[in-house]
Amino acid sequence: MSATSDGNKETVRRFYELMNARRFDEMWALFSDDGKWGGGGTPPPVQATVEQMATIIVDPMPIFVTGGIAFTIHDMIAEDDRVAAEVESHAELHSRAVYNNHYHMLFRFRDGQITEVREYGDTLHAHEVFGNVISELQTTE
Repeated sequence: MSATSDGNKETVRRFYELMNARRFDEMWALFSDDGKWGGGGTPPPVQATVEQMATIIVDPMPIFVTGGIAFTIHDMIAEDDRVAAEVESHAELHSRAVYNNHYHMLFRFRDGQITEVREYGDTLHAHEVFGNVISELQTTE
């Protein structure tokens, strides 16, 4: 493995450390100015800018008992400008539901900064957990 690949893996570790600590300004600073975050699925893939994602990933999220989601990296593989990570999330909601998703995350890098995140997770689980929460929020507005 190259020094660049090792450095990119360390950046992914740092990314999740900062996210778990809810230090979002520092987390977003790991991205290039043109960084994108998207998901898999039917082409074309959905992609958002870092600025758009920053409006979604906020602290605290009042639906969560601890204010947010905790992430655990289970494994990573790095090659060239890419890092593939197997990641698990865990969060208890005030509704007593538990969000425990498993992801494959693909990070791309340029000059040591994250340029792209592709997130592949269990969308059915996310819908089952958050679908009711979103419906409840919409009816209270």
